[in-house]
Amino acid sequence: MIIILGFTQSDRAADYISFSDGYRVGARQVTVTIALEGDGSQYSAEDWAEAAFVASNYPGQAPAGPARAIQLALAEQVDHPLRSLSVGDTVTAHGQMWACESNGWRRVEPAQPGETE
Repeated sequence: MIIILGFTQSDRAADYISFSDGYRVGARQVTVTIALEGDGSQYSAEDWAEAAFVASNYPGQAPAGPARAIQLALAEQVDHPLRSLSVGDTVTAHGQMWACESNGWRRVEPAQPGETE
């Protein structure tokens, strides 16, 4: 199972602050890819996104299950410090991208050819 965490960068020159404006298609991101054992099919992509949020924000060891698996994978596979996932950041699992919002998750649909935002 592959999970991609997208830490969105604000663009103050373009009047865009990810923490308050949320995710925008085309926003600059620093991405981190982790691999977990198994195919992860017992959880939806949105469930994996929530688990990644819990894993990155939990003080100490995350609860058993997908959040702990992600937390351990981050500790083992990422060799630089990361900030916690927050509003404007994304998680991609099962080929679906989910954007963190102030009240949950929003699926980011792939852009159609010729479409801009």
